[in-house]
Amino acid sequence: MRACAWILGFALTQLGCAGPNLWTDGTSISLGNSNRGRMRNPARLPLRGTGFKVPPRWKQRGFQYGTDEIVGAVARAASRVHAADRRAVLGVADFSRNRGGSSKWHNSHHSGRDVDLLFYTSDAEGKPLPPPEHDMFTFDDEGVPYVGKRDKDGYHDPIWTERRFDVRRNWELLEAMLLDPSIRLQWVFVSDGLRAKLLSWARRKDRPRWAVEYVAMILRQPADSLPHDNHFHIRVYCTRADRFHGCIDRGAIWQHEKKSFKYGGPERYDPVTWRRLVGDATSDWR
Repeated sequence: MRACAWILGFALTQLGCAGPNLWTDGTSISLGNSNRGRMRNPARLPLRGTGFKVPPRWKQRGFQYGTDEIVGAVARAASRVHAADRRAVLGVADFSRNRGGSSKWHNSHHSGRDVDLLFYTSDAEGKPLPPPEHDMFTFDDEGVPYVGKRDKDGYHDPIWTERRFDVRRNWELLEAMLLDPSIRLQWVFVSDGLRAKLLSWARRKDRPRWAVEYVAMILRQPADSLPHDNHFHIRVYCTRADRFHGCIDRGAIWQHEKKSFKYGGPERYDPVTWRRLVGDATSDWR
């Protein structure tokens, strides 16, 4: 009898250790919030993959670490856009440091749930251009690049004046990430002018109503930082598992459910099939 009681007590003691940060499945864990947090067992984005690359400027920083979910979602979204046009390559800037935490480059990006993505750009005829090696281009409300105050030394890229904000492929990127089952987008930070351009294009092209409504909610020009007119800053919600381990969502916590938006349109989006249905005319891409 005493032996049974000892075994039961030992088992309960061990189960008591199955708490936050003690029992995990070995995958990534996001801890804390986006501006005061860290990671355990982060995933690392390869420097190059199908439809994406990390340009040299950001390769040197080494901020390719994030949760399994967001790293996988970025790679899959880039691959889907690339499948529709093999010339389209996404430039991926910073996720987080290995194990997260603060850095001199970011006020957030602490817990592996943030990523900066360079805008897709094209020439005047709509031909996709490769991501720049060292620059983030500042775009005005019409999607035309200019040398802003932050770019006082100009750009290294010799064809920067030819680049235009590629509305079509930037929308395809957002829609692909929106549909990824492993993540839930909380915010996509971008300037008001580019936000308006993206939403106007999506409505003219009759994109699914649920997707347009959802993106309209999460596209925001932040009030407490730069306008994000030179890249997307994407943030995803904590997963349920990470919330158990201490992940904290910062800011608006709607936890809006995808299903509430899906009744307005198709649930799946394949840019290859869509291009086949609507054609590939480039005259009204912007």
